[in-house]
Amino acid sequence: MIERLQSKTSDILAILQQNKNNWNETFYQLLARNFGMKTNALPFELLAKSLPLNVLSKHKNDLFQIEALLFGQAGLLNETLLGDDYFLALRKEYSYLYKKSGLSGIESYVWKFMRLRPINFPTIRIAQLAMLIHHSSALFSRILETENPEELRKLFDVSASEYWNTHYRFNKISEENRKKTLGEAAFNNLVINTISPLLFVYGDQHLDQAMKDRALLLLEESPPESNQIIRKWNELGIDSRSAFDSQALIQLKNRYCENKKCLHCQLGAKIITSVNHF
Repeated sequence: MIERLQSKTSDILAILQQNKNNWNETFYQLLARNFGMKTNALPFELLAKSLPLNVLSKHKNDLFQIEALLFGQAGLLNETLLGDDYFLALRKEYSYLYKKSGLSGIESYVWKFMRLRPINFPTIRIAQLAMLIHHSSALFSRILETENPEELRKLFDVSASEYWNTHYRFNKISEENRKKTLGEAAFNNLVINTISPLLFVYGDQHLDQAMKDRALLLLEESPPESNQIIRKWNELGIDSRSAFDSQALIQLKNRYCENKKCLHCQLGAKIITSVNHF
């Protein structure tokens, strides 16, 4: 588990260096990346880099402007000339903000919708990110100060704006009408891949062992992931009690099993030794 955190540490430190040691910008970029989950991680990262946090901060009290900036920079307001009132209003607002801030967006083709559940469409995730930015004030500082996992969850208790109750994509009304909340699975993914690693790195950089311990405790208190690797371990009789366990098993499989480094693995070495002895 520590080995996996250390590998994530290297990635975070590289981003932190690019951002000239700006922790808030680094957190924002990592948070955005993980809002895209695995499929749209890169487009979300590009979106965050194209729209600096200091630009968003000027408009954080106006949800509509935040949405206009995020969807506009994502290139998703250029997909069609015509649309419903909300879509056209967003595009008009973005056109004004785009010129005012001197921004340069990304292309819409980078976003992936295929083979995704509608609730994970990038449009929904962007709308949820917009609401999180709108409702949050000094979010990274509040995370540093929040030790209770339940209180931490409340910081991310957001839903996409009302338009998305009846939409998954622009200009296409869905049959259902329900709030698009940031669910438990999405929150747990943020804890595992953003919050815990960043707390660990922050504690390491500031010589704060208590912060590093809290990062590990967060993983111990979070449920294990449910993916193909963990399901394979389960089939072999190895269960994960927490995200701490599942992250360790993912590292074991990717770092050792996948690369046939059995002799560098305590389990592998023990099995080989017992087989040779037999």
